[in-house]
Amino acid sequence: MKEEVRYMRTLADEVNNQITAGRTTIKKSLPDMGEIDMRRVAPAGYVIAGVMVAAVVVGVGWMVYRSRRRRTLVQRLQEALPEGVRDLPGGLREQVKRAL
Repeated sequence: MKEEVRYMRTLADEVNNQITAGRTTIKKSLPDMGEIDMRRVAPAGYVIAGVMVAAVVVGVGWMVYRSRRRRTLVQRLQEALPEGVRDLPGGLREQVKRAL
């Protein structure tokens, strides 16, 4: 039992050391951040907004295209028939095709 407690403490100490080292690194690099010219850095929000607008435009365009496109008689019949009818054996399928 004592070994498990000692092991858990060691893990917790390692995690705390890593956190402390990360915070120290960030504190050291903060003065350098002020030197970055913000005009040259594209805000991520604009890029994300542009990608989202493009995705919406493509989606709406696809929906309009699909709704305006005329489907053939065969396509409309296939959509109306249940799946079981589509999987008929070859001979029955040929009889149905000749009947249409």
